[in-house]
Amino acid sequence: MKKYLKYLLSKIGYSIHKRNKISNPYINLSSWDYQKTLVENHIKNTDIVLDIGSGNFPSPRANILVEAFPDESIHRSGNLVEDRPVVICSVERMPFLQKSFDFSICSHVLEHIESPLRAKSELSRISMGGYIEVPSYGKDILVGTGNMHRWQVVEFEKILYFFEYSQRQTEAHTHSPMMDIWMSQDYHPWQDFFWDRQDLFNAILIWKNNIELVEHRRYGNKENPLIDWKPVPENRLPVISCQLNKKEIEMLQSRLSTPDGLRPMNFVNDSFIDETGIIVYPVRGKRVYCELIE
Repeated sequence: MKKYLKYLLSKIGYSIHKRNKISNPYINLSSWDYQKTLVENHIKNTDIVLDIGSGNFPSPRANILVEAFPDESIHRSGNLVEDRPVVICSVERMPFLQKSFDFSICSHVLEHIESPLRAKSELSRISMGGYIEVPSYGKDILVGTGNMHRWQVVEFEKILYFFEYSQRQTEAHTHSPMMDIWMSQDYHPWQDFFWDRQDLFNAILIWKNNIELVEHRRYGNKENPLIDWKPVPENRLPVISCQLNKKEIEMLQSRLSTPDGLRPMNFVNDSFIDETGIIVYPVRGKRVYCELIE
């Protein structure tokens, strides 16, 4: 049938050519591909930069990474990148001394956690300034990511307003055909529209010295207290030796602290240990295990 159709069309001067598909040009891009234009002017060459929630696409500019979930997680699309020191801890309790970093990057983290206010205090404590990015309500609705998030966020006049999702809102975000289009290997015009408007689909804040942040909890929900710090059990640690180099050890040793952020840690026998010998952060590979989130 196809041959006959081609024959008939050729008789009247037409021909059929197979149209090549265009690939999705954004499928392998990371957040840093647009974030760098927003933050590079705020970072000096000599600055020490922390990337919080670095996952499988850490910022190339970061010197130290923070990750709460070192193993498999639904919150990222690939394996954890470990090409530099990775401190395993929560953004709500980061074991670093006061103002240890010149700049911190915290992208797509705060919408997941129990207490954005606690995270705000920690970020302001350990860093001189930084960049925060969280998905907007419109983005969660369009691409169906709200089922993984606890908060919708609005930036207004350099203040971040966090609104706790209702159960109905969370359920409504379970899946969206727009996510299928965004993640498709083939090109679709919506991909251009979405990528070119990341500053609208995300709430973005560049801050210095202190972060302005407001929480709005539903139905009188109270903030759950921070669980007391516990050392990581030996059976939860991978079997691999320390792979930190001398420069990385020195950089960590001048910044790591006890869980309360008050006392420094020293590197001894492939672990960071406080002066009492009670607080111990084992090092495996380039991971520094401060605590594991249950």
